[in-house]
Order: sequence, then structure tokens, then C-alpha cells
Amino acid sequence: MGHATTAGPWTWDQAGPQPKPLAFNDPANLHTWSADVRVMIIVQEIAATLAVRPVSGTPDAVSVGLHDGTEIARLDRPGVETFAKQLNYLEYYADQRSERTAEILSELTDLITPFGAVLPLHPGRHRWTYELIQTALEAISLIEMQCKHLLACRRPNEFSAQIQPMIQTPGHGSLPSGHATEAFLVATILRDLSHCAQHRPHLADQQLLRHAARIAQNRTAAGVHFPVDSAAGATLGVSLGGYILEMAGSAGHAHGWHCASDTYGGADFTYESVEGIFGSDPLNVDDPSTNTSVTYATPVSYSLQTHPATLALTQLYTLAKAEWTTATAPQAQG
Repeated sequence: MGHATTAGPWTWDQAGPQPKPLAFNDPANLHTWSADVRVMIIVQEIAATLAVRPVSGTPDAVSVGLHDGTEIARLDRPGVETFAKQLNYLEYYADQRSERTAEILSELTDLITPFGAVLPLHPGRHRWTYELIQTALEAISLIEMQCKHLLACRRPNEFSAQIQPMIQTPGHGSLPSGHATEAFLVATILRDLSHCAQHRPHLADQQLLRHAARIAQNRTAAGVHFPVDSAAGATLGVSLGGYILEMAGSAGHAHGWHCASDTYGGADFTYESVEGIFGSDPLNVDDPSTNTSVTYATPVSYSLQTHPATLALTQLYTLAKAEWTTATAPQAQG
């Protein structure tokens, strides 16, 4: 069947009605594109502003920041002795594999759904919130992989053949934990959005952190991460989550963390390790190998000069925020 059979004789009139041109450099054009294209546009907006730099010294470190040298986060590289002190936690958490199996397997592909246990979060009712989080996760995965590459920390199963992970060990470095980075980024963004809601569940901040910490712990139970990996990932995730929110136009998030991973020693990673991570005081853990309390993370402050009205990220954030602030938002229903 020829084209003319379907469309009929060609009668295009150049003087006839024409489609109105789209505005140039207008974030509102975001609505015109498909979801996968929106993600690519905004991932590039975020990633293009950030640089990951190696910092040689004692200890070696990576610095995450802007191209002008402004630092948003820093991760120090632990020595082999730190990882060796933590091998006992791999044995401890391995005994919990049976009770954590369902979580471990589902979290291989989905880190958002667990937070729906804390907040009334649903993909059909929070379309833009889901898209904002998924976009942020894609953007920071580029950053965390650079950190992993530069820090080049070995996985637990390279220390002992008895670790025997219950899932495939990923083909990249151990520190920072990607799951911890991403879970704490999700918690940071949801905390910001839920603070805009007309009604907010009791203890929401605490429970967001508890779920993020649980996701991170599950990776130790699976046998693919040390606790210190999770500590580094948590600080990186909150730092990057705050940066993305600040970039999107949500003020008050221009602070990150310097994680002195080399001081973590024989400490475990639990909710108590990160209880104050949304604040501005240094973070401490108890190291049973030395019976001391260790400061493992200190705050990093910075100022950010952006023009958020021109960003597609701001447009997406505004749409997501509206899902929590309008009178018909699920949170307003009690």
C-alpha cells in the first residue's frame, strides 16, 4: 500500500496554519518530551556541574565538588587494617541472611518502594516525585562510580573465602557503598518534599533514616560490603542529595560531609551511626576494637550560585513538590 493511498493527494500549503514554535531555552518544554528524554536532560544538568578529584596524601581521598574547586563532599580512603577489623561483622550479619533475603533481592532493582512504608508514597499518585528521585539516582551513580574507581577499595570476599556472598559481588570497588549512597539520597529528597506537606507522619525523619540504614546494612548481610562502606556512602548520599535540592531551588541544603573513613576502625554501621546526619554536628561511632568513640564525619559548608529558574531540574522539582503541597495531596488526607 502506497503512502498516497492512506494520506491522499499531497496538499501541503506553506501559507496555511503552522504549529506554533516552542519557546527557546524554556524549562516548561520539559512537558513536551518523553520521560526517558527528561531524565537524560536533567542527569546532564546535574552531572555537568560536578567534578570528582583525587587528593593524594595521608590518607588519600576523593573530593566531590564544583569545577571552581568548591567542595561538597570528601571521602578518605581507609587502610587495609580498617577493613580487616570489620570482617567479624560480615560473619555476624551473614547469620541474618535468611530473614533479610527478600529485602536484599528486591533492593537489587528498587530502592524507592521501601520508603513507601514511611510516607504515603505511590507511583500513581506521585509521578513527578518518582521521576525526580530516579533522575537524581542516575545522576549520582556517575559520581559514586568515579569515587569507587579512584579509591579502589577491595571487596570483602577478597579478604576471606569464607565470606561467600549470597548475591553476585558487583564488578566495581567497595567504598563507598552505592546502595548506601542512593538510599540516603532518597531519604534526603523525600525528607525535603515531605516537609512541604500539609500533614506529615510522626517521626518521618527518623524512619527515613532507619530505612536507609537498613538498606545499607543489607549489603553487609549479603556479603558485598563492609560497614565503613555504608558510612562513606551515607555521607556522600546526603551531601549529593542536599546539593541537588539546592541546585533545584530548595534553600538550606548547602552543606555536605567529609567522611574520615580511615578513622572508622572496628565500628559497625547502624542507624545510630547516622542519627544526626541531617544536622550540622560531627558524626561519631563507638569502636569496640579500641573502646573509644570516634568522630568519623565532619560537616562541609559551601555557597552555591545558580540560576534555578533556567533549569529543567527546577521544573521537575516544582512538579514533585506540588504533589506534596496541594490540598488534594495524599498527605493532607490525614
